[in-house]
Amino acid sequence: MRYKCIVMYDGTNFHGFQIQEDLRTVQLEIENVLKIITKVPTKIYPAGRTDTGVHAYNQVFHFDTDVEMKEYQMKNAINSRLPRDIYVKKVEIVDESFHSRYNAKIKEYHYIIDLNEYNPLLTNYRYYYKHKLDINKMIDASKIFIGTHDFKAFTKNHKIENTVRTIYSIDFDINDKVITIKFKGNGFLHNMVRIIVAMLIEVGNDRKTKVDLENILASKNRLLAPKTAPANALYLVNIEYDEETNK
Repeated sequence: MRYKCIVMYDGTNFHGFQIQEDLRTVQLEIENVLKIITKVPTKIYPAGRTDTGVHAYNQVFHFDTDVEMKEYQMKNAINSRLPRDIYVKKVEIVDESFHSRYNAKIKEYHYIIDLNEYNPLLTNYRYYYKHKLDINKMIDASKIFIGTHDFKAFTKNHKIENTVRTIYSIDFDINDKVITIKFKGNGFLHNMVRIIVAMLIEVGNDRKTKVDLENILASKNRLLAPKTAPANALYLVNIEYDEETNK
């Protein structure tokens, strides 16, 4: 039986999603709970991985087990054993053709920049930027990333062969000096959103221009985009599937 789960978590005290030896990760915590429930080691398959400090509202994973439980029972069984910084929002029994990663069509990430006075209660959840930013220049420069491009210059992973991705939209929501940059795409490379944000900030503070970013994108050279925005301000917000692959 295959279960699809939607989970949210505060990434502050995790070393990312994926299991790493001797480190606390989201996957490790969930798999430890499933081992208790199913009585055997049970691997989960996420729609994507998040880095250390990155948060999620609607991460998706699936797992297979011979244990048959009603959806609400499985949800309660998992949540009753999880630590307080992880919560499974929904559990569905799905067809075995469903795969949380390979069937995903659209992924949405948000990045939050706060230009207000520093607040220690929020520091784990946004990027406090101390200088002025020209938001209009950032918005204009962001348009060069929309569409299908080779984002080799905007990833930390140098080993991956296919670095072509499609970004469907980049929207800016500005409210009381808090800037939320919303990315939608068919997939994102390691650190891709954070590197793009860092370079947009370079445009916003007049250290680089839109043309500079166009040249960096065309160059496929990571050395020309050396900065990465902090992880704690990044959120995996949503993952969309086709209706026929969601069951």
